[in-house]
Order: sequence, then C-alpha cells, then structure tokens
Amino acid sequence: MEREYKEILLLTGLDEINEEELQRFKFFVLDEFKISRSKLDKATNRTELADQLIQSAGPVSAVTKTICIFRKLSYMHAANRLQEQKNKVDSRYMTNTKKKGTQEVEERSKDENCSGASATSKDEASKKHSAPEVCPQAKPQKKQIVAGQEATREGLQKDPLALLVLKATMPFECETQKGKQTIFHATVATETNFFFVKVLSAEFKDKFTPHRTIKISNYLWYSKFLEVTSSSIVVEADADHQVCVPNSIKEKAGRTPMIKKLKTEPRGTIVNGMFKVQKIIEQRRDRVLYGIHDSTGEMEVLVFGNQDQVKCEEGDKIRLTFFEVSKRGEKIQLKSGPYSFFKVIKATKPKTEKESAC
Repeated sequence: MEREYKEILLLTGLDEINEEELQRFKFFVLDEFKISRSKLDKATNRTELADQLIQSAGPVSAVTKTICIFRKLSYMHAANRLQEQKNKVDSRYMTNTKKKGTQEVEERSKDENCSGASATSKDEASKKHSAPEVCPQAKPQKKQIVAGQEATREGLQKDPLALLVLKATMPFECETQKGKQTIFHATVATETNFFFVKVLSAEFKDKFTPHRTIKISNYLWYSKFLEVTSSSIVVEADADHQVCVPNSIKEKAGRTPMIKKLKTEPRGTIVNGMFKVQKIIEQRRDRVLYGIHDSTGEMEVLVFGNQDQVKCEEGDKIRLTFFEVSKRGEKIQLKSGPYSFFKVIKATKPKTEKESAC
C-alpha cells in the first residue's frame, strides 16, 4: 500500500506542476518537512525530491503535506487531483483492514469483559489473559484503547463516529478547490479528546448544534483535524449513543493556548483562540503581520487576504480560527490559510469624565 502513496506523490503530485511552480513548492517544503536546505538543493529532479519527502515524513504524511502546500500556493488543480487519488488509496486501505481491525477490537473487548463467567476460575482467567476481576478497573483500560485508536487514524473514515458538539462558527465564504464556497468550523469531542472540524458544506450547520451528540461518517481524518465534505453523512445520535464529555476536556477545548506552549508545537498544528494585539509590524493590502502577546511571551500572526475592511489597532483583540503554527526564518508564528477565519474585537475605551460645571 505504501507503494501506491509513493506513486501518486510523484505521478499525480510533483509531475503536475511546472518548473517555476516546483521552485516555489520547494520554498514551502522547508516549513512543512524536516529537510535542510542543503539536502533539498541536492534534489536535482522530481524523483529525488519525492524520495526526500517520503524519507522525512513517510509516504502517507508526505502526500498530505504536499496537498497542503499545493493549496497554500493555489495550485488547486494539482491539489484536487492528488487529493482524489489519495482518497481512492485510503478507501482501498480501509476496506482491506476493516475486517482485521474489527476482529482485533472484538478480541480486546473480550479480554476486558469482566463478566461472571470470566471470573469463576483463576486458572481459566490466566489462560485467556482476561481483565482484572474488579469491573471498574476495566473502564479506564477501554478508554486508553479508544484514545490509542484515535491517535493512529488518518485518511478516509467510513464508519460512524459519535461526537458531542461543543461549538460552531457562523458560516463564511472562502476560496476552496471548487472556487468560492460557504463553510464553517466546529469543535467536537469524544469521552477522551476534542477535535477541530472543518466543515466544507454549510448544509450541515443545523446538525452542528452545541450540546448535541451527532454521528459523522465518510469523513476525512487528518493528524490535526477532521474534515466533513458534501459527501459526508451527519446525523443526530439516538438516546442510546449519547457522548458524555468530562468538563476537563470541554475546558481544554475552549481555552486559548499560551504563546509559550505554541512555540513548542510542531508546524502545521491547528490553533483557535483569542489574542491581544501588541503592535502591527507590517501592513499591506493583501496581508498584515501582527505582534501578539500574553503573560508567557510574544509571537507573530500573519494574516493573508484583503485587509482594507479590517480596522485593527494596538490593544484590540483578534479571534483566530483554523490558523496554523508555521515558521518565518527562525521565528515561530501563526499563519492563516485558505480556510482560516479572522475577526477583530475592538478594545473597550474608557468613558471620558464630564467636565464639572463652574
């Protein structure tokens, strides 16, 4: 299966762009892949470049990162073709491994089951390697397995996943592979983790209602977020499949990350939060570079797009949705992408005291 990812990376990905586009692509490779400039310069052709990308990130992640760079550069035709081919390979992989994965989960469930039958004989329990006899201890082990499964997923997911909706943004218009499209973002959670969701179809807005448990299937699972498209299925979960999310996860999902922590996150990490503007470092019509700060440090935020209508001053706050951790020279920064949303919250100005009458 890895061979197929390697093939589409080269034939459907790198071979789809011309020489000038390839040089621009290499510029962003330094941000997305752990490849030194000297090593990258040694890649004299597309085959050698593909080898370096795969050695750095692995076949699947190399394809995902390449699609991400293509989208940043607005190589929508190449990004669209590569994504389509990746979805086909993902689908074949999921079909081949579905039965095996189901059997493994069933075996684990049997091992963790603390029924009376498994506890009647110590000898029988030791042969079957069953879970401890005390039932409450089995529950945390099950959660650990679920968390492990969540951490290893990637690509097209056909099976339904139950999630509690924590919040959702209002739909907004952005430039996608299909041209201008109305999308929105959401934050959802399971019993063990929370996720950011990029919803590329506004028709699902009514489903993503806060405090509601939904089931999604036929969606894309990336390492940093979930993606729901018009081909996905979103339904409200019935009473037997409600998700109970601990308050600690809800609080973590709604918390703005501290700048000190953001500087340690890997590049490409998705960031949502509200930050205070310390200064406006650079301002152009199509981009603005902000300086933000909190009690742990300072950081830069690069916002692309038409900024004529955005009136932001020092002291205002900016709400960032679906920004990503990036690198500018030696500095770690937050950068907007084609699916990001940016909003200015004006600082409240103190009322001026009325002059007292003489």
